[in-house]
Amino acid sequence: MGIFDKFRKSEKNTDVIVNNALKNSNTALNYAKSFKKNFDYSKTSIIDLEEILNYYSNDISKSKPTENQIWSMSVIFGSYLGEVMLKNGLAEKGYKWGTDNFSNIPLLVNADGSFVTPNDKVYKRLVNGKEDSVISFYDVIMSMD
Repeated sequence: MGIFDKFRKSEKNTDVIVNNALKNSNTALNYAKSFKKNFDYSKTSIIDLEEILNYYSNDISKSKPTENQIWSMSVIFGSYLGEVMLKNGLAEKGYKWGTDNFSNIPLLVNADGSFVTPNDKVYKRLVNGKEDSVISFYDVIMSMD
């Protein structure tokens, strides 16, 4: 088994991951509406995403959510971030939703073994604050060759 084989799953599991990512992304759209934001899968919607994550990040110290609640929010907004990345160029570069063989954490994976972790990035943004901006993450990932 090669080092990158861990990022390959069966087609059946991949279909579940894709469906969950789409469902979670749609949930993010509904959250955005409650903030009077329109998530339209464009690069500019990443600015709105950053604003929403900033609100939740600032609220964490007051509301004291559990790790599971923070992770759930990360998966919802990370799915939206991943979908924006796929629709704006990563799919053309061969990326698609997948996971590794060690967890069920959705990743954007490429056949060459490279991967992007939008859910982890959103989690870091929520927990660490502005230093983990999803805007800069998006810009860096989208500029990859």
